Amino acid sequence: MTFINKSFATLPVMRERAACGIAGLFNLDRKMVSGENIVAMMAAMEERENGLGAGYAAYGLFPKLKEYYCMQLIMDNPEAKSAVEEFLKGYTEIVRDEEVCVKKGVLKEYPIVWRFFVSPKGGEDPNDTMKEIIMYINCEIKGAFCLSGGKDMAVFKGNGWATEIADFYQIKDIKAYMWSAHSRFPTNTPGWWGGAHPFSLLGHAVVHNGEITSYGTNVSYLKEFGYECKLLTDTEVLAYIFDYITRKCGYPPKIAHRIAALAMAPPYWKDIDRMSAEKKKWAGNIRITHRKAMANGPFSIIITTDAPKPTMIGHSDRKKLRPMIAALSEDTETFYLASELNVIHTIDKTQNFWQPDPGKPVIASLGEPVITGTKDPLEGINLG
Repeated sequence: MTFINKSFATLPVMRERAACGIAGLFNLDRKMVSGENIVAMMAAMEERENGLGAGYAAYGLFPKLKEYYCMQLIMDNPEAKSAVEEFLKGYTEIVRDEEVCVKKGVLKEYPIVWRFFVSPKGGEDPNDTMKEIIMYINCEIKGAFCLSGGKDMAVFKGNGWATEIADFYQIKDIKAYMWSAHSRFPTNTPGWWGGAHPFSLLGHAVVHNGEITSYGTNVSYLKEFGYECKLLTDTEVLAYIFDYITRKCGYPPKIAHRIAALAMAPPYWKDIDRMSAEKKKWAGNIRITHRKAMANGPFSIIITTDAPKPTMIGHSDRKKLRPMIAALSEDTETFYLASELNVIHTIDKTQNFWQPDPGKPVIASLGEPVITGTKDPLEGINLG
């Protein structure tokens, strides 16, 4: 069976009502917890999926190998695995490789799941080198797909129900300090292993509920900067836009996350006109500079990243056509995001919850106060 189909022509188009479930939890004290809670959160949203894809992203998995990039891949057959390994030997030092432990009997059919811990050879920026390696594998090596390629993190995803994918990868036995998850209800694209969420590049991972109607414009924008979108879902562009703006555009790391969020869902011009002169200049320039990065259509997303420090971001379109709830545990040590409040209350009865405003990011970053998404996104930024 082919799990990694990279041909647009041979895949059917599926159109069904949009649903999808997204959830995330982030221990702000970096306490390691099993995946049991994130699995329980996803199980509470079964009506938001149809069994055509689910996945999990976890951070803090490989403390003894945290200096190396962990490339977690799915491959159709041994030939694809050999091709990937030969390619990696030419551009990286493979420090360690191993089969990812999966539970047999959960899914009838599944690909080879393997990880390589690597250090890239040459190049001024190892992140750029790894980005090119990941792009090449996804676009050029038949039967191979890179689920994730960051440090001390990995993505576990596939074609199935959220609880099935959790059982398959034994998520409850994995410990991490930051988790995100997705259960899929495809609208315009088929259910396949690579098309499940999270979508990841380097240390970023994105889960998404909704539809990006600006996909074509976003793809052409990203192509200008060397990002190839070949993975059959609109969510891919969000991961790449976030990487490009936060990593390549030269913004100060302290505010880069907010700039990326503003670029993807900028204020309306009528609202920019009401801003103070300095904020108006910033917001207007971001919208003009990154106009082709704007994500049109209904969406709510959770972004997790380790750059420049562990961070979780919740973001929605400017009309909030897809739901998003944020919460903090009563001791303020755990930050939550989810499609529904009952999902959070499944594992934590905290009453410290709120609904971020449309188009305004809610951001929890290690060692920083939570940006609630209920104020001006430029609030607190030194605009001098």
